[in-house]
Amino acid sequence: MLGKKPFILSILAAGAVLAGCTQEATEQKDVQTAAPSHVEQTQTAGGEGLVENRRVYEQDVDGSIAYLYVTIVNEENDESETTTFSEINRSLDGINEQGEDLKAKIIMQEGTADGPATGLFGYGETRANGTIEVRGESSRAFQQKSYKLRLFKSTGNWRDQSNINLNKHRPDITRVRQKLSFDYFEQIPNMTSLRTQFVNLKIKDLTGKKPDRDYVDYGLFTQIEQPNKYFLQSHGLDRNGNLYKTNDFEFHRYEDKIKLATDPTYDKQAFESILEIKGSEDHQKLISMLDDLHDPIMNVQDFLDKHFDRENYYTWVAANILMGNSDTSDHNFYLYSPSNSEKWYLLPWDYDLSWGFFEEETKRSPQSGVGKWQFGISNYWISGLHRRVFKDPENVKVLNEKIEELSKIITKEQTDKYLQSYYPIASKYVKQQPDLYNLPQDVSKFDYEYGIISGEPERNKKRYYEAQENPMPFFMGEPEAEGDKLLFTWDHSYDLQGDDLTYDITIGYDPALTKVYTKATGLTKADYTAKYPGKGRFYWKVIVRDRKGNEQTAFDRVDNDEVTYHGVKEFVLK
Repeated sequence: MLGKKPFILSILAAGAVLAGCTQEATEQKDVQTAAPSHVEQTQTAGGEGLVENRRVYEQDVDGSIAYLYVTIVNEENDESETTTFSEINRSLDGINEQGEDLKAKIIMQEGTADGPATGLFGYGETRANGTIEVRGESSRAFQQKSYKLRLFKSTGNWRDQSNINLNKHRPDITRVRQKLSFDYFEQIPNMTSLRTQFVNLKIKDLTGKKPDRDYVDYGLFTQIEQPNKYFLQSHGLDRNGNLYKTNDFEFHRYEDKIKLATDPTYDKQAFESILEIKGSEDHQKLISMLDDLHDPIMNVQDFLDKHFDRENYYTWVAANILMGNSDTSDHNFYLYSPSNSEKWYLLPWDYDLSWGFFEEETKRSPQSGVGKWQFGISNYWISGLHRRVFKDPENVKVLNEKIEELSKIITKEQTDKYLQSYYPIASKYVKQQPDLYNLPQDVSKFDYEYGIISGEPERNKKRYYEAQENPMPFFMGEPEAEGDKLLFTWDHSYDLQGDDLTYDITIGYDPALTKVYTKATGLTKADYTAKYPGKGRFYWKVIVRDRKGNEQTAFDRVDNDEVTYHGVKEFVLK
C-alpha cells in the first residue's frame, strides 16, 4: 500500500419531505405498534448466521422517552474525579493532565416529566450511586456534550445496564439517525443491535460556587447500550469471547502492534490504538485470521469459510450501504468471536452520520465535495479484508443478493413508520432550548432534513449498482527523483468487470490543477516519468478509466483553504 487513507465522507441523494408527520410534540405511549414486534432470535440460513436472544429488546418502546435526573454531589473523590461539574463541561475534551476522564459523583434517578418518581430507579437515594463524565471522540469539543453515567456495582443497574451512554448527536439536526439504525438492526437477521432509548436529562449541580436549587434541563439525548462483556451475556452471546472495538483497523497485519498478550514486547496501549479490547485478551484467533488473510496462497473462499460467518458479513456490508453509513471502512464497528468458534462477526456501532447526513452536509458546504469512490463496494476498498473478498466476482454476486434481501426489510414504508413514532419527541426538543442552542444549522431545516431520510435506502441501492461500473480507487505514492527525472508511481486499480484500464496523470502548480506543468493520458502502467520541474510546491492527480469511459480517482486528497480536492496529492521539491 503506497499511501494512507483520508477521512471518509459520503454523499447520498436527496428527496421529498416526509408527509404525514404529526406536528404535536406530545409523548407517545402506544407507538410500538408502528414497528415489527421483537422476535426471540435471528433466523439462520444454511447453518450460518449470528443467533442472539432478542427478548433483550422487549423493554424498547421506539416512540417513548425516559426522564433521568442527575444530581452532582460533593463527596470524597478518586484522583481521576473532580468535585465540580462545571470543570468537566469547561474542559475542552473532558480529560485531565494524566489523560484520564474527568469524573464527578452523582445520584441518578428516573422519573416522569415532573421529577423523580416513586418505584423508579434511584428514588429516595441520598448518597452517590454513580459517576458522570464526558463521552465521545470528536464530539467532546462540542458545547453541547454527550455524557456517560457509570453506576456503582452496589446500586444495581438501570434497565439491566450499568454504563449509560447519553449521546447528544449534535451534528445530526434530526437527532434520530442513530436510533433509527439500531431499531432496524433489531429486526435484521444475522446481526446484533444495541438497546436505545430517547432520554430527557435534567441535572442539579451541587458542586459549584452557587449550587443549583432546581434541576436544569439539558434536553434530548439518545441512550445507547455499551458493547462489553455484559452486553454479550445479556444478548445470549459468549461473554468469554473476543470483542474488539475498531479504531483504525484496515485489516493489515500490524505485526509491530498486534501481538499475543504473552509476548514480552506486547504493548497493550499500542494494540488498543488499533483495536480496543472489550472481551478476552487472548489474541491468537485474531492473529491467525490476519495471517491467513495476508497469505496469498490461501483461497479467499476457504478464508471466509474458516474465519467469518458469511451471512453476518454480507448482512453488515449490505446494511451499511442501504443506510448510507460510509464511515465504517476502518472503524465504527465491533469484531466478535465466541470462545468455542474460529468465526468472526461484524457488529454495528455509531450510525448518527448515516441516512443522507453527508449529502446534506456537502450541499451546505459544496467546497468540501466528496470522493467519487465513497459509494458502494469502492468505499470499502481501503480495507484489506473487503478488498480481497470482493475481488472475487462470486462474492459481489452474493452481496447483490443480500442488498435485495435487506431491501425488503429496510423499506421506505417501514422507515416512515419509525420516523412518525419519533417525530413528536425529536421535533419538540430540537425546536426548544437547550437543544435549539448551537444547532448545526437553522432549525427551519429540521423538517426538510427529517423528510429526506425515508427515501435514502432506495437511493443508496441505486448508487450502489451504478458505482460497480467504476474502477476501484487506489493510493498514490511519493514522487522519487532519478537524476534530472521525477518518477511518479501509484497502486494499480481494479475493475470488477475485468475491463482493461488506463491512467491519466496531471502535474500542476495548484491543487485545482488549473496551472499545468505536464500531463499524460492513456497510460497502461501505474507509473510515469517527468522532467524534474525544479524547486517548489506541486500537486498531481491520477484518473483511471475503463474501456467504457467509467472513471475513478485515488483515495488521496488535499485540504486547502477549506476546499477539498479529491484524488489530488501534494509534494514539495527543495
